[in-house]
Amino acid sequence: MPAWAQTAPGPGPAKAAPATPAGATTQQNAREQQLLERIRQLKTPRWRSYGVCRYDWTNWRLADGGVRTTDVECGSDTSRSQVAVHCDTLQVARREGEGAWTPWRLPASAAESKTSGGEDVMVAALCANVKPSEVKVAPATKADSAKPPSVKPTTPKPTGGR
Repeated sequence: MPAWAQTAPGPGPAKAAPATPAGATTQQNAREQQLLERIRQLKTPRWRSYGVCRYDWTNWRLADGGVRTTDVECGSDTSRSQVAVHCDTLQVARREGEGAWTPWRLPASAAESKTSGGEDVMVAALCANVKPSEVKVAPATKADSAKPPSVKPTTPKPTGGR
């Protein structure tokens, strides 16, 4: 056993650890958990790839009507465009530069589009992680599922959500 690991027997009984106030350990653990979660978030890559597109995952902005927007790069073209996602209806819209937004549509899978395929997986990843308090979910009807959101993406004013 190394010298630093050996303990010499001391006179009298072993000393007890200092007492901590009731609840202090729980609060400390909760604070530690918050910090660990923050560290994990900081380590998350900024850009996430789905299909042929990369999405700026740390830059999602919440606009009116629950529409979330971020920058997107697809294929070898590194010019940025934007994508808007409406989680209540699981629909997307896009725009190039400062151009007009495309109409709302269901996200394309990799098998459906070589230029924007993988949107379906991206929408699932985003919308599955939206906090319930951020989304107002109305009871869905069959007619509602085919109807695009009434809110059109515009240049959003961030309201602090992700």
